Amino acid sequence: MAGQVALPARRPLLTSKPWIIAGLLLVVFGIAVKFLIRYAVPYFRFEQAYFDQFGYWPHRGRLILHICGAMLALICGPFQFWTGLRQIALSFHRWTGRLYLVGVTVGSTGAILMSVYTDPHSLGIALRGLAAAWIVTTGISYAAILRGMVPLHKEWMARSYLVTFAFVTFRWLDEMPLVASYWGAYAERSTNIAWVSWVVPLLVFEVILQARRIYYRQSLPTQ
Repeated sequence: MAGQVALPARRPLLTSKPWIIAGLLLVVFGIAVKFLIRYAVPYFRFEQAYFDQFGYWPHRGRLILHICGAMLALICGPFQFWTGLRQIALSFHRWTGRLYLVGVTVGSTGAILMSVYTDPHSLGIALRGLAAAWIVTTGISYAAILRGMVPLHKEWMARSYLVTFAFVTFRWLDEMPLVASYWGAYAERSTNIAWVSWVVPLLVFEVILQARRIYYRQSLPTQ
């Protein structure tokens, strides 16, 4: 008669040792700030030459709208994963969460408006796909917490921030010599990077999440 072999006790799917989480969040926050200072802040000088690197000057209002939202989301996002802060300052956690929602709303609106005028057209489609993923993942996370489904909220918040971080990932990939050499001319390369920068991180996250769930939450049948 078949029996069951119990696997290790259940563990939270998105947590580990506090110092590891704190270290990772510090690294992520530092990378985000460096990205914003290097690539986003210069746009606020409103120098036409800087905008014209990618032909954004005629659409600078849409771009600034997108940048403002993305900056807010990138900065507020890491605070949502800091368990210690959530435990000692719940109101701060909630307010940074609300600001994150504002950032995603503003940033995705700007991204969609920009994508209509983006050249090549294939890149515009990729950006609309990214904006859609941003809205959906954040929306599900928000809906989950409204219903008190905290574990589900955490999972979708992680997905949302992976999409938010795609703007950093895009720049990182675009500057890699290997990518520049083998991913074609800018039009083709930028379109591919726009998809890869959020699809691949979400796929990796999903594999890790489901593998942990299988390992810690289920039992294996045996003879």
